[in-house]
Amino acid sequence: MKLKLTLLILAASLPFSSAHAQDPSAADAAADRARDAFMKVDTNSDGALDLAEWKAAGRRERGFTMIDADKDGKVTPAELRAAMAKYGK
Repeated sequence: MKLKLTLLILAASLPFSSAHAQDPSAADAAADRARDAFMKVDTNSDGALDLAEWKAAGRRERGFTMIDADKDGKVTPAELRAAMAKYGK
């Protein structure tokens, strides 16, 4: 479940996908589900995940540290996209 949530959050961060080219409605639905998952984890609704939110979602601090590229203490959708590109799906 934790991996699934992380992948949903990462998928929400992608502006386009190969699935969108094949079936736009399915890709849009997946993006909507991923955005909803991100919003559930983003309990203070600031559009980013702080370490407390990250850990409350069952994730390890090490992953947060790796993804928080600018070291501002928050993981943004852009940082999630970059991590997905760097570390793979």
